[in-house]
Amino acid sequence: MPKIYLGEAIGLVLKTLPIVWVRLGSYLVLGLGLGVYAAVFFGIGWLLGQLWAPLGFVVFLVALGGAFWVVDLAGKYWFHLLRAAHTAVMTEFITTGRGPATGQLAYGRQQVMSRFADTSILFGVGLLVDGVVKFVVRTFTRIASILPVPGVDSLGKFLERVATMSTTYVDEAILSRAYAKREQNVWSVARDGVVLYAQAWKPILANAVVLALLSYAEFVLFLVLLGLPALGIAAVAPALGPALGIAALIGAWMLKLALSDAVSLAATLLAYHRATEDMEPNAEWVAKLEGASDKFRELGRKAAAAVTPAAAAAPAPATEAVSAAAGTEEAAAELT
Repeated sequence: MPKIYLGEAIGLVLKTLPIVWVRLGSYLVLGLGLGVYAAVFFGIGWLLGQLWAPLGFVVFLVALGGAFWVVDLAGKYWFHLLRAAHTAVMTEFITTGRGPATGQLAYGRQQVMSRFADTSILFGVGLLVDGVVKFVVRTFTRIASILPVPGVDSLGKFLERVATMSTTYVDEAILSRAYAKREQNVWSVARDGVVLYAQAWKPILANAVVLALLSYAEFVLFLVLLGLPALGIAAVAPALGPALGIAALIGAWMLKLALSDAVSLAATLLAYHRATEDMEPNAEWVAKLEGASDKFRELGRKAAAAVTPAAAAAPAPATEAVSAAAGTEEAAAELT
């Protein structure tokens, strides 16, 4: 059984309650917004369905697609930055044993923006790291599928899917090295972080997989806790049943994202920093990844091209700043 640092992770989340409250509030706003959105489109779909049934179904599909678009947009911008800020604050607790002297949210935001001056840089680094991590995960989990044991092929594919789903936490742990090392060249930090992950992947991945599964079990628990009162109200007022069901689903998912995912992230950060403590990137692993992963090679090129911390401290001409920003946007566009 892998060490999942669950107790320490809960303690770490409790130490970062100011950001946890912001997460809860943000997901509450998103959940309420989705609830109102669903109610409006449900009503429109029902009315149009009375005129012509297929029209109501079309409205339902459009509304569903719109909801996914809204959630994806919020996730890519506000929630992505919020998670990065939370990661920075938790990394400070893990590596120094104490929290920031200033407000946690302000400190987390400052740490993120000082290293990822533009959101496109954060997304660009994240996409490359995600690609390399998933490559490493697929490489190791596919080993099980080639063993000559009945049923192992299906088990290997299942493990690969679960492991790939859990890499969100691993990506954040790798990027947290930029905060731990006080490093400004995030491309170089990400490259070294991926190599260290490949060297010490077992406890980190096992931790992330177990926590990913636990987070979905917690979603079911939240759904039961919210669903039982909804069923009770629906028994008295059947007309409210569909709306209450949707509200319970949205509420349970928002609680999972705000609370369960915060604990999973904290535990993965702990596992990563403990497993890679005092380790240095191995040249053999660097060569293996260079030869097998396009995204890893891209990380290397970006790291070599990035300015050094000393050069970054010097004032850059306006034309160079504009050129660098344009190059970052082009790199992010190539990855999407």
